Amino acid sequence: MLWRNRTFVLLMTGEIIAGAGMWISIIANLSFMQSLIPSETVKALILMTGLVVSILLAPKAGVIIDMYDKGKVMFCASLARILSPVFMFPALAYDSIWWMIVSLIVMQVSAAFYFPTVQASLPAILSKDELLKANSAYLNISTLSRIGGTALGGILVVSMELSMLYVCSMIAYAVLAVVTLFLRIPAVTSRNMKEKVEFREVLQIARKDPALFVGLINNGLITLFLGGINLLILNLSELQQEPQLMGWIYTVEGTSILIGGLLAKRWIGGKNLVAASTLMLFFFALSQFGMSFAAQKAMVLSSFSVFGFVVAFFFPVLSTIFQKRLPAHQQGRFFSFKSMLDRGCFLLALGITGIGLDLLGISGYLLFIGSITLLSGILTFVYSQKHRLDVRESDEAAA
Repeated sequence: MLWRNRTFVLLMTGEIIAGAGMWISIIANLSFMQSLIPSETVKALILMTGLVVSILLAPKAGVIIDMYDKGKVMFCASLARILSPVFMFPALAYDSIWWMIVSLIVMQVSAAFYFPTVQASLPAILSKDELLKANSAYLNISTLSRIGGTALGGILVVSMELSMLYVCSMIAYAVLAVVTLFLRIPAVTSRNMKEKVEFREVLQIARKDPALFVGLINNGLITLFLGGINLLILNLSELQQEPQLMGWIYTVEGTSILIGGLLAKRWIGGKNLVAASTLMLFFFALSQFGMSFAAQKAMVLSSFSVFGFVVAFFFPVLSTIFQKRLPAHQQGRFFSFKSMLDRGCFLLALGITGIGLDLLGISGYLLFIGSITLLSGILTFVYSQKHRLDVRESDEAAA
């Protein structure tokens, strides 16, 4: 049973703690910048600094994850993360943006090691039939930690000094470090400890394996949309002159993700996962076309509920494909590579979304991105049929 697996439960407990601490810090950081920096563009550039550093670090992080004990990697990353809120105290004392940038870099460097290690650990501690369910649970718990962290951070930021929010984050990260001490993840007994481990080896495999290629393309496409979704939601709220719409959209989307996550294993557990991920692009396109009715509140909310529901299936399916197609000794590098691509897509998405909204307007942008998603769905479907791609949860993992 999945929830009787002690290590998995500890990993998910750590995810809740890490997510809550991270979102409390993010809300505190936004509040800190609010009084010091009037420009939204400058705020975005500051928040990007940590992402850029983590992208540059990803290749080395992936090699370390594959070479060393994953439990120790997560413990060290958790200890480093405690320093992130510590650096905010001189930032508060001197109203220093530079100290805040140091804090952001430390947070993202820690994340570059911690989160890929979690994903690479799942195949080592679970049976092949539990991976899809585990990935769905992981997404659900990440969503819950985001909702809970933002809600808690929103309450704390109006009732406490900012310094106390950073103390709360420090406590959360310290508890996370203690939790990681009890992880027992089997070591990978493979050639990676005998030969030189190279990051480019994973790049070569990703290019040669059509299933990995389709998964990365589909993942990148949706991540590009997700990277700018906060800006999109802000504009939808402003268009309808209803500030509370933002809260409703996040609530509807988050609830749909939770419901979809409970059904993912039951609905697609025995089906072709590559075909399922491609089919979901058509539902993503449908939700984006629905969002283009930007002035209609009911249409926007229902479209975001569809979007969240499909997200609950999409990312666990992709994670399962990657875990099935890659041998254990390459998964750390692959998920670091994927993390690097995700962060790059998020950076690119901020620019694309801003330019798209300025040039095309909300409805025009959503019709454009929906058309791109639909066309990509058609092309990846044709490609997967041509190469007869078939990955199922019951398949044995690559050796």
